[in-house]
Amino acid sequence: MMRFTKFLKVEVDVVVARNAFIPDNKSSKEYLENVAIAFMQEEFAKVNGFKENDVIKITSKGRSVNLKVKISDIAHEKGILIPNGIYASYLTSFDGFKRFKAEIELADGEITKPEEIIEKLKG
Repeated sequence: MMRFTKFLKVEVDVVVARNAFIPDNKSSKEYLENVAIAFMQEEFAKVNGFKENDVIKITSKGRSVNLKVKISDIAHEKGILIPNGIYASYLTSFDGFKRFKAEIELADGEITKPEEIIEKLKG
């Protein structure tokens, strides 16, 4: 069944937060489970058609990453929270490091791997 939200883009505020549980090994499964996530409140997710464990594409200033949705009250009401790490650093500028605007939508692909970002930056 095709989901209507497949075609929906939502502009959101993205807040970057410190996550004390981030392991040092950026290529580990544990790293992806703790950093490759976008937290959103349950009501926000429901209104915008997102579900726990959906993969969403987050786009800001021409850069995009795919992260997994986690439902949590730690996110603000009308946006998402992502842990400080390679994904946040890739999406932000120095001026907007802790909060920035982005578009989110359901993604076709899988979670973006840190190695993919590193390759893009080497470009």
